[in-house]
This record gives sequence, C-alpha cells and structure tokens, in this order.
Amino acid sequence: MKNFKKLAALLLALTMVFALAACGGSDTDTDNGGEAKEKLTVGTSADYAPFEFHKMIDGKDTILGADIELAQKIADDLGMELVIKDIAFDTLLNELQGGTVDVVIAGMNADEERVQQATPSDAYYSEVNQMLVIRTEDADTYKAASDFDGVKVAVQAGTIFPGVAEENLTGCETLILQAVPDIFNNLINGKCDAALVDGNVGQGYIDANDGLVAVDIEFPMVDGMSAWVQKDDPKGLLESINKSIAEIAEAGTYEQWLAEAEEQSAE
Repeated sequence: MKNFKKLAALLLALTMVFALAACGGSDTDTDNGGEAKEKLTVGTSADYAPFEFHKMIDGKDTILGADIELAQKIADDLGMELVIKDIAFDTLLNELQGGTVDVVIAGMNADEERVQQATPSDAYYSEVNQMLVIRTEDADTYKAASDFDGVKVAVQAGTIFPGVAEENLTGCETLILQAVPDIFNNLINGKCDAALVDGNVGQGYIDANDGLVAVDIEFPMVDGMSAWVQKDDPKGLLESINKSIAEIAEAGTYEQWLAEAEEQSAE
C-alpha cells in the first residue's frame, strides 16, 4: 500500500511537470493551427512621422507609420510574427550588430559608413529630400545657404543631417539632438534657429505649426531608404525582404501607406 501511494504521488508530480511545460513561455507563438510561429524583431526609432511615430489608439500607445506597414508586410511574407522595438536612432545599427533586433527599418539611407556595419536592402522609398525649417518670423533673415554663418541648426544624432548641414550651410553651428520632437521643441522655443530634417517630416511639422516655414534651399539628393540586416545577412532574410519591396514598388503601396500615415499623424 505504501509503495502504491509513492507511485501515485510520482505520477501526479510528473503530470504537473508536463502541464507546466505546456503552459510555459517561448520565443515563438502559435497560430490558430497550433504551429509555432517565429518572431521577427524590427528595430525602429518611432519619432519620425510619417515614417514611424507613436499615437494613442483606444487608450493604447501604438506605433504607426509607413515603415511599420512595410515591416508588417515583410514579416507576413516570411511567415513570422512582427515585434517592433523602439530604439534611439543613433544606436539602431549597434542593436542590429548585437542581435537584439533582426532588421532595422527607420527611414535609414544607405551611406558608406553604414554599409560597413550592416547590409541594406533595395531602396523602398527613393523620393528622399532634405528640408530646412525656420520660424516664420525669421523668413526675411534666412533665405540662402550663406545666411547661416554662426547660426545654430538642430539635427538628429546618427543621421546624415549633421554632415549635410556642415557641408551645405556655410559656417553653421550644429545642435545635435536625439529625437525629432526635441529638435522642433528647440526651434519653436528659440533655442536654435533652424531644423534640418527629411522633407516629409519637416512638412508635417510645418502643417501642424503656423509659426514654421521652409527655406527655399535645394540640398544634394541622397540614396533612398533601405531596410537593414546584419552584415552579409547571416540569418538569410534579405532575399525575402527584397522580394517584398519589389512587390510594393510595383503596386505603389508604400506611397499609399505614406499618405495614410501623414493623415494619421496630423489628426
């Protein structure tokens, strides 16, 4: 009888172990069919409307934008679950190299320095331009690139814009900040005199603020925006990513996402 009780207790313990194992956490999720679904972690810097930005939806802080739609398309085509990780722009490629994210999608252009650290996809958006934004009250003061000698121009850390400012705005002083909202807060509050940003981003702030205007200065064109994977693509993601990009390029889908995101960010 005593041995029977011991056997019963052992069987009960084993049953509990298997039950707990079945309920335990995992790096994969299961879909309705019960099959494990791997996660695709995409790093972005969600301060860059209309490409990626935060918005409260039904009381929940949600990351939206054209780049997020692209990330979802890429994840769906890979048969993976999308996970978005919001990271400071100037540390995105470090996170990618360290393996804490699988892909970076953050309105990031392919320049010589970046391609030494990571591998870019084909460009998914090529109409990239720079915009110099000032306060409306200064429109008669700043009209040409030569007017910015000694003038403080705010730019985002880790982007191409510090170099663009120094190369094109003669003698300017760059104020390097982490996030785009900080750049425009500084501009509106008089802590700098201009902001150099992507044209879509700058136009969004101008539309939302009557006191801001763009300076009519043309800057050199830069390479289009790409998704980024680890150097030489050790996870084998790039082929599928480029296929997804080709599909949206043929259908004009990214431009549709961008227009929708511009409306969402303006609301």
